[in-house]
Amino acid sequence: MNTNHQPTIMSRRDALRVLAVASGSAAFASPALALIFGSTANQDTLLKWYQLKPNHYAFVDLNTGGNALIHITDNAVVMIDTKYPHFAGAMKADAATVSKSDAPEITLINTHHHGDHTAGNAIIIPTAVASYAHKNAIPRIQSQLDTFKTTGSAASERIKGFSDSKALADLAKQAASKAESWTNEDITPKNPIDTQTTDLTIDGSNITLHHFGAGHTDNDLVVHFKDDNLIHTGDLVFNGLHPYFDPPAGVTALGWLLALNSTYNLCDESTTVVPGHGEPSDRTIIANQMNYITSIITNVQAEIKKDTPKEDILNMEWDFMKDLGFGSIRERAISAVYDELKG
Repeated sequence: MNTNHQPTIMSRRDALRVLAVASGSAAFASPALALIFGSTANQDTLLKWYQLKPNHYAFVDLNTGGNALIHITDNAVVMIDTKYPHFAGAMKADAATVSKSDAPEITLINTHHHGDHTAGNAIIIPTAVASYAHKNAIPRIQSQLDTFKTTGSAASERIKGFSDSKALADLAKQAASKAESWTNEDITPKNPIDTQTTDLTIDGSNITLHHFGAGHTDNDLVVHFKDDNLIHTGDLVFNGLHPYFDPPAGVTALGWLLALNSTYNLCDESTTVVPGHGEPSDRTIIANQMNYITSIITNVQAEIKKDTPKEDILNMEWDFMKDLGFGSIRERAISAVYDELKG
C-alpha cells in the first residue's frame, strides 16, 4: 500500500480538535463519533473514525455493520448509507456540526439494500432533499420495514457498551420512541436509479453512481467522488474479511468479479477506497477482493470437475482464505459459488 495516501485514524481528542477547527468554533453541539467514542468505548473492536479528505469522514465499523461515509460541502451533506437507527441520528448531528451551514441539505445514497447499510434510513430520508438507491433495492428495503422497526425500538439497548455519552443516548431514545410509527415512506429512497451511470452535482461536488450489474446483490451502487478521487464500493469489497454471499439478493460470483474489475478501472494509485466492511485503503483492496472471487471460483470448479461432494467442498479452506475475518461465513461463500457453477 502507498503509505502516502493511507488514511489517518484519529484519537478522540484529535477528532474533537479537527471538528472544532472545521466548524470554526471550539464548542459544538453533537460531534457524533466523538460521542460514540466516549470514555467507555472500545475503539479497537467497535468503530473508528477517519478523516479521509478535508471534507470526507468515514464511519468504519469493525464489529456491528457496514461502513458509512459523510461528504461535507459549504451548504450540503452527502451521506453514503445509514447503518442502524442507533447510529444514524449521531451521523446526522455530526454532519450538521461540521457543515458551514446551519441547516445543510442532506442527500442520501444507499449502496445496496442490506440492513446494516439501510436500517437508519427512517432517521435521514424524511428530511433529506434527495435519496438514491438502485431500483432493485427499493422493494428489498421495503420488505425489511418490520425488521427496521424492531431494530429502532431497541436503539437504546444497542448503544450500551459503545459510549457513556448522554447526547448519544438521547438520540437513540428518540429513534426508539418513533420506530413503531415508521412506514415504507420513511425508509424508501425517493430517487430510484435505473441506469448504469448516474451523474450528480451537489453543491459543486461531482459524484457519479455506477451500477455494474449484479454482484454482491442485484442492486449494488459504487459511489465515485471524482473531484476528490475517492470511491465508496459498498459491499463489493470486504477488506481483510470473507465477503457475504446472499443468494436471495441476487449474488453472482461471476458478476461480482466483473463489477470489481470495472470499479478498479475507476482508480489510480492515489484513489482512496472505502469498502463496505473493513479498513479504508487504496485500490489494492479491490484487487485483493478480485483475487478472492477468482480463487474461490477456480477452486470450487476444480472440485466439481473431480465430482467432490458438495458437503466435502464446504469443509475446505484454501490458502487465500486463511487469516481472514468473518470466518463464520466462509462456508456460505463456498456454497453460493458451488450452486452458481453447478447451475
